[in-house]
Amino acid sequence: MKKKLITCGIISIFLLVLMTGFALATANDLASSTINDMKEYSQEIVITEHSGKNLTGYQVPINLNSFNFNFSQAKTDGSDLRFFSGGRTLSYWIETWDPEAEKALIWVKIPFLPANRSTTLLLKCGNPVAEAVSNGEKTFEFFDGFEGDKLQGLEWNAESAGGGLVEVKNGMCNVSAPKVHAYDSSLIYSKDSFGINSMFVVKRMKVTTGTDERGPLLRQGFIDQISNRKNEIKHETEFANESRVRWETSYRKERFNTFDRTDVRVPEGEWYTSGIAWYEENDNRKIAWFKNGVRDSRMDYASNDYITNLPMHVYLYAASYSDASKNTGYMAVDYAFVRKFVESEPSVKFASDQIEAETSTENIISEPDSISESETTPETEAPVPEVSVTEETSETPVQIQENQSGNETKVPETLFPRYSVDVSGVKLSSPYELDFPALAKDFDSSRIDTIFLSMNGEDVWQYERFVKMAHEEGMTVYAVLFEELNCTEEGAMNTSQSSLNAILDYNEKSLAPFDGINIYMKTSQDSDSEEGCMDYIPLFEAAREKAGEKVSISASLPPGYATSNVEKIAPLVDFFIVRAYDREKKGLISESDIEDAVALEMGEIRGVNSKGIIEISVDEGFEDKYSIQNLFATLVEYYSNDSAFMGVSISNYEAYKVLPVKAEPEEPKSALPGFETLSVLLAGLGAFAFLKAKKN
Repeated sequence: MKKKLITCGIISIFLLVLMTGFALATANDLASSTINDMKEYSQEIVITEHSGKNLTGYQVPINLNSFNFNFSQAKTDGSDLRFFSGGRTLSYWIETWDPEAEKALIWVKIPFLPANRSTTLLLKCGNPVAEAVSNGEKTFEFFDGFEGDKLQGLEWNAESAGGGLVEVKNGMCNVSAPKVHAYDSSLIYSKDSFGINSMFVVKRMKVTTGTDERGPLLRQGFIDQISNRKNEIKHETEFANESRVRWETSYRKERFNTFDRTDVRVPEGEWYTSGIAWYEENDNRKIAWFKNGVRDSRMDYASNDYITNLPMHVYLYAASYSDASKNTGYMAVDYAFVRKFVESEPSVKFASDQIEAETSTENIISEPDSISESETTPETEAPVPEVSVTEETSETPVQIQENQSGNETKVPETLFPRYSVDVSGVKLSSPYELDFPALAKDFDSSRIDTIFLSMNGEDVWQYERFVKMAHEEGMTVYAVLFEELNCTEEGAMNTSQSSLNAILDYNEKSLAPFDGINIYMKTSQDSDSEEGCMDYIPLFEAAREKAGEKVSISASLPPGYATSNVEKIAPLVDFFIVRAYDREKKGLISESDIEDAVALEMGEIRGVNSKGIIEISVDEGFEDKYSIQNLFATLVEYYSNDSAFMGVSISNYEAYKVLPVKAEPEEPKSALPGFETLSVLLAGLGAFAFLKAKKN
């Protein structure tokens, strides 16, 4: 009897383990479902690249209609659609879906399109249990469908003047100027910036709420800095039905204006899509405008003198007119996204056993009613042999595809939070000790666009290559002077004048002049006087006189600097830097301590109608990057309504770089991975041990 019990126990353990393994294997199979799970309906789509460039992560629009797709095979909401390449799923977003009219527009993100070659996608549908996976955020470089009841603070910044207002409700964002005031305005702009070869698409509608039929003035475009506006592409519409349309572009403040190039011709209260393409073709920088996906050639413009190739933010703007007429209203926005763009866009061809049709994506129609059933690739484009790219013929695209479509995507470390200030600065002492490509990548992901470069040594020209590379990445570089100067030495003023003249001479002759000069001021360490150890005002006067308007001048204030001198310096500088370190109180790492420490200087700056940047020292005792990031965010919030506040900066970037990143606290887990399986095994072994003991 005992032997039978032991045998039964062993068999039970084996069965439990077998069943558990089967259950886990089944779960894994379900979790990693692939193309073979959906066999109801499939359609091959051939995408052919025409620009002659390898395209990565490119969003291609797929127009479906009764000629190339059987809508009866799909679910009524299109939630069962799936796109595959190389056996893996691709991210996509459904812009329009109308099964009754048998028309739809879907954007598919393709990991890799080889130059002048074709790639075959597979569209599948018909799985009755499939859930919707359409996702704009995964498909585009930037996307917002304005869900919820407020603007997404991690995606946008908002500003307003007068009675301007930004509202999000019912899946729409209203950028409005609702009151009868002159120059009322509202503005939203992305916290992320985007490079050239981008297209900013918005589904929008003009609404007038006042008695003046002109309605509000509306703008859509790209801009580098809201406060500076050095580089910008502005698409502006005015009057009833947006009948006046114009461009204004600027590159390093060199501006180009048009008057009235075209007419939107869309009645108020009617939705349409407006797309601004900013791109580079054959070394020429260009812009183009698309209404409902159709290019308006009257808006085409090309110029390397007035169109920048530096990264910029996207923005939307609404305003009243200067005469305070009753032209109130708003721009209603249903969704906004940024996608990649090349002038000769990929073409799309459908193929199946029953039907075959070809569509061109160069003039994509966003509204299904405008889709031409006979639209083909333009005859001007040379025919390209169709070559399918598979896992066997191209390993690189497959690898990119895995990274794009997988659930785990490695996100670059962000040194500052996305909700930080518009202009963040860092101070570098020796730039050539750093890997510039890595440095530029860190700055771009962290939205840092200003470098304060300490001048170490007499050779100014050693920094030309670095400044040039920084400019190519869209960064502003300030030369920090007199940081190492002993201001109590005899002849300190002569030394200072010589250093200033060297920088000014460099700026006149260099291919990469500094954007600004920051004069680092000190107080005497050998006396009780609060005055500077030498008179800095002549230096500011000389810098202002010789530098000209193109070079910004700023002053870095020491703690306790005489307030009367702040007033004297203010007319000579563009802004101040307030150093929140080297003060009597050490360890200034909390928001409240820093606010108290710099309150006097910020008050004086505010009083003379100037602006200030608060500079934090990493050496004050910060333990990790997270604590500094959090401090920056709280300072921005504290000074959010202060017109004198420009932003924040850190001293000693090298020290910040090596700080650890504070790990997020892990949530307690109810069970270890595989705990259920382990429990079954332990239970079985326990039963076996019990039977064994009973036998003995």
